[in-house]
This record gives sequence, structure tokens and C-alpha cells, in this order.
Amino acid sequence: MLDRKEFLTGIAGVTVTLIVTACGGDDSQGTPAGEGDGNCMDDIDVAITSNHGHALQVPFADFDSGQSKSYSIKGTADHDHSITLTTSDFSDLKNSKKVIKESTNNSGHSHPMQIIC
Repeated sequence: MLDRKEFLTGIAGVTVTLIVTACGGDDSQGTPAGEGDGNCMDDIDVAITSNHGHALQVPFADFDSGQSKSYSIKGTADHDHSITLTTSDFSDLKNSKKVIKESTNNSGHSHPMQIIC
């Protein structure tokens, strides 16, 4: 797991920040990663380090259920990775806390991710 400094260094160099609308949300740009309002019904902000087309979408219902679940982040990339959000992660997101995750290792690499509502 990366510490905060390593993660932020990676983001600053080569990350594309994706604003992902959580299934049916509005088309707003959301809030910048790191300034969440805890309202996952609007948008989630996702920063994926060394991104090359990956994207994360989390349906509203998953925030309501709060149960652990794995997600594909394939997006437009030519290979897939996944991440798992735990019950604790959903609770943190609802409380405007950043969630730091590492994707599965596929095609010889993984992607650190920062998620916030």
C-alpha cells in the first residue's frame, strides 16, 4: 500500500482525474478530489494513478446497501482491473473521507486510486 506522499507524487506526474457520475446522477463536474461533500448521490470523484482509460462507476444502490462489492475499472482500456469497496469504505465515503485503494494487478501492473464523494 502506498503512503500519502507516494500516492500524491504519482498523481501529480501522470494521473488523469476522472469525474464519474454514479449511475443516474446529474452531469455536474462534482467537487475536486479531496473536497468531498459526502453526497454520493451526486458524484464521486476518482483519481487513478498511471491511468490509461480505466474508470470506476458505483451505482447509488451500492452506497445504500453498504455491502462489500468488487468493481471492474476496465473503462476504455484494453485490459481489466478490479477494486473492492468494503463496508468500511462505503461508510468513509458517506462521511466525506477519502478512500485509497489499489486495483488488482493485471497486465503486469496495478493502479492506486483515490475515491471521495
